[in-house]
Amino acid sequence: MKKLIVFVCLFIPLLVFADDCSITCPKESIEIQKSESLLNRVTGANFASKKIAELVIQNELNDELNSNFKAKLDVFSIKLLKQGKFKGLTLKSDKIQYKAISISDFYAETICPYNEVIYKNKRLYYQQELPMKFQGSITNDDLKNIISSTEFQKELQKAQFDINGQKLFKIDNPNVEIKNNKIYFKIPLKMLFASVNVKAFADIEVENNKIVLKNITFGSKSNIISDSMLVPIMNKINPISYETSALNGKFCKIFIKKAEIIDDKININGIFIINKNYGG
Repeated sequence: MKKLIVFVCLFIPLLVFADDCSITCPKESIEIQKSESLLNRVTGANFASKKIAELVIQNELNDELNSNFKAKLDVFSIKLLKQGKFKGLTLKSDKIQYKAISISDFYAETICPYNEVIYKNKRLYYQQELPMKFQGSITNDDLKNIISSTEFQKELQKAQFDINGQKLFKIDNPNVEIKNNKIYFKIPLKMLFASVNVKAFADIEVENNKIVLKNITFGSKSNIISDSMLVPIMNKINPISYETSALNGKFCKIFIKKAEIIDDKININGIFIINKNYGG
């Protein structure tokens, strides 16, 4: 995929355009709210129904992503809420930790001014994609979670380098941390007759919907392997590149638009989409 570009909103129908991420919002207008009585919008029954709906959404997301989301609905009215129609939804989670993904301070809010879900047989269904803009951060604690994940460890086991069928070296668990607004690496390499620690630091950028390394600088000349061979090693065991592939699946997908290191955290934003799972 190409880099996600800034989305553009057009009303009736509302469209969001981005490379490989084109979103069409439902045609129903926000003017639908005017047809509802004020009394219907502010009663205690409305408040209770709203809280129940929020709880259903929270539980569904927590079950799917093994996280602790808090959901808040912005509704038109009690009548429309019972039909699954609402103005907007915001999601918050102190930590999303799912497979090889770990994001702190996650926040997302719906893009479209009208949204709809179906509650049937005690399950929540989406008859169209539910797009949300999101933001979050990747901390040193998140990097440790990613590296210790089963998915990352499996990839690490495959990360051995051969020449003419002969094993040249194998990578042990890397130490990766954010400091001085750079990504620092200490990579243990097991060779045939020796073990060495490759040290490096790098900046980041978003490319093909992944957070990748740029401006890689290697440490002391204790590195006995050439830089040209070390660069693909760095990219292969870059833990932050797993932040999208781990989450994109049957239930949802994520498009990263921007990533930058500020105050020794990687701040990211983009589009988070709950996939359609109902109807043709």
